[in-house]
Amino acid sequence: MNKETIDIFDENHKLIGKDTKKNAHKLGLWHEVFACLLINSKTNKIYFQYKNPKHNDVTNLPKIDISVGGHLQSGETERDGIREIKEESSLIVKYEDLIKLPNRLIDKYIREDYIIREFEYIYLYDSNISLKDLSCIDDEVLYFIEFDIDELLDFIINNKSSIKGNTLHGIEEYYKENFIKAYLEDDHLYLNLLLLIKDYLNKKDLTKYIWQ
Repeated sequence: MNKETIDIFDENHKLIGKDTKKNAHKLGLWHEVFACLLINSKTNKIYFQYKNPKHNDVTNLPKIDISVGGHLQSGETERDGIREIKEESSLIVKYEDLIKLPNRLIDKYIREDYIIREFEYIYLYDSNISLKDLSCIDDEVLYFIEFDIDELLDFIINNKSSIKGNTLHGIEEYYKENFIKAYLEDDHLYLNLLLLIKDYLNKKDLTKYIWQ
C-alpha cells in the first residue's frame, strides 16, 4: 500500500509531480485524501471502522477511525474517491448521492519521519444502512462499530471514560485510548465531524461551517 503513487502539490494546491504515499508522509509533501462518513439518520447511527494496525503507520494498535477514507491515487479526482467507499465498506454508491462537507486542510508534524500535509475532501453518506451491510474487501478494516450519534457526541464533549458501541459480535465497550488521539484531543476531528452531522440533521447550511 505504501508503494502506491499519489499526486503531489505545493502549498497553493498546484500539481507539481507525483511520489509514493510513504515518501509523501516522510518528506511532508502536500497530497489529497478522500473521506466519507456513513450514517443512518433514521436510526441516528454513525459507523466507524476499527482499523487494522497493519495499515496504520502511526501506531501498532487497532484504532477507531472514521467510516472510510484514503489517499487519492495519481490521476484520480475528488469524485474518484468513491472507490474508497467500496473497498473499505463494500457499499456501492453514486457520487451524486454523497453530501459534500467543507474541505479540510491539515499540516501536522507527528514525528520526524511522519508529517501530514493534506488537502482533504470530506463527504457524508446518509442511507438506511446497518452493520450487516458493511464489510471490508481486504484486511484493512477489522470490523465496523455502530455508535449512536448523540451518545458519541456526549462521550467526546463531556470527556467520558468509555462508550458502548454495537458490532456484529455484540455490544462492546470502547475507551478513549481506542480512538485516534490526534483526532480526539489534538485537532478534534471526531468532534468537528459530529457537529457537522448535527448541522446536517438540523438542515443548517454546511458551507458556513468553520473547522476548529
